Amino acid sequence: MKHQISETGIIDLIRNPFSIKSWIEQDHGLTSHRSDQLYKLLYKTVDDISVLPENEGKYVAYVAIRWGFAEISENQLSPTKIWNNRQEYDEHGRLIKKGSGKSGI
Repeated sequence: MKHQISETGIIDLIRNPFSIKSWIEQDHGLTSHRSDQLYKLLYKTVDDISVLPENEGKYVAYVAIRWGFAEISENQLSPTKIWNNRQEYDEHGRLIKKGSGKSGI
């Protein structure tokens, strides 16, 4: 069963093993720089990501999972529908309403 992303994103340790309280409080989205970094992390295992420098590995994976761009599947970081259609979503994984310039869910 797929879980819905709440207003705060996916921050529980079961679905987002990279969650850290200070990162949750920061509330940063998946910027274009982080998207470029994420591309290199897709299909890597949790262990492979955990040994990378924090700012290039765990933090990027955390943000991607938090906002629904990626998920852990079979111990790998895998892209989601949001990632595959990221041009339709803002950096917090919210669908961009076409024609209004505003975003929402």
